[in-house]
Amino acid sequence: MVVLPSMFGHDFGDQIGRYVKLVDSNYNEFDVLVERNNGLIYLTTGWHALKDFYGVSLGSWVTMVFVGASKFGIQLKDRFGRKVSTPKFTPSMRFQLEKIVTPFHNFDVLPSPFVHDEFNFEFSYEKRLTGDEHAGGFLVSFRSSLLLTFWFL
Repeated sequence: MVVLPSMFGHDFGDQIGRYVKLVDSNYNEFDVLVERNNGLIYLTTGWHALKDFYGVSLGSWVTMVFVGASKFGIQLKDRFGRKVSTPKFTPSMRFQLEKIVTPFHNFDVLPSPFVHDEFNFEFSYEKRLTGDEHAGGFLVSFRSSLLLTFWFL
């Protein structure tokens, strides 16, 4: 499970449905269940499929770029920052969730195994600056693009 930054939820939460689609550079797709709690957005069921598909056993960084309509482009790097190769299939692989039997969880308090250690978790944000932002030194809008990076075991 991974929690998206609250700033992302505030800016883009209305564009995230019950499921998101993670798509790699070879168009392999992963459906992931979205759960919401206390104003935060969690990616839960289906997230762990990345570990098995890419063969990362000791953890990896997942960089996600939100492209709209509940879709993220993804890239993985191993724990040393080296790009993880993306398997190529023809046609591309599609990992879909059984949506009828997927349980709905509405936690009042998130169980402790799913809480991120605030000293051992990193968010990365990337935004193309406008000329005014560059010249003035102030970030005006954060809505044009978003890059998220997550560590998972």
